[in-house]
Amino acid sequence: MASTKKILQKTFIIASGLAFLGMMTVPMLTVLRGNANQTEVPSQGTPQQPTAADLERLKEVAGGYEKVLQREPDNPNALQGLVEARLQMGDLAGAIAPMEKLTKIYPEEEGLKQLLEAIKLQVKNPQLPPPQNPLAPTEPNDQGGGTGGTPIPTQP
Repeated sequence: MASTKKILQKTFIIASGLAFLGMMTVPMLTVLRGNANQTEVPSQGTPQQPTAADLERLKEVAGGYEKVLQREPDNPNALQGLVEARLQMGDLAGAIAPMEKLTKIYPEEEGLKQLLEAIKLQVKNPQLPPPQNPLAPTEPNDQGGGTGGTPIPTQP
């Protein structure tokens, strides 16, 4: 009886160790495989049009940020997310109001002011090339976006 118990314990320990190693290895392989597939970068001169599925997802994301902004009108993360979603949808006019709030929250950030002016200019003159989105993440590990080298400071 005691030897059967020890065999079961050893089997359980080995199986647990293998499961642990598998859980650690699979995500790493996925990340490595994903980075290998992301080496091709679309050209900056030709913006890609979002598909219908992308537009639907972006509308849902924008709606989520709008709900957060109803509760917290000056939430910089929600404002930034809403601007990003609207820019990706091509809704430049809709991105102006949250961008203005962001520039009021962070008046020292010149990148935000420049983006706001570029968006306003694009809305007035649609023949101009669309503004680049410096709020988009600049590095693969950047989860919250950024301002293309001008980080949005956190509120105290």
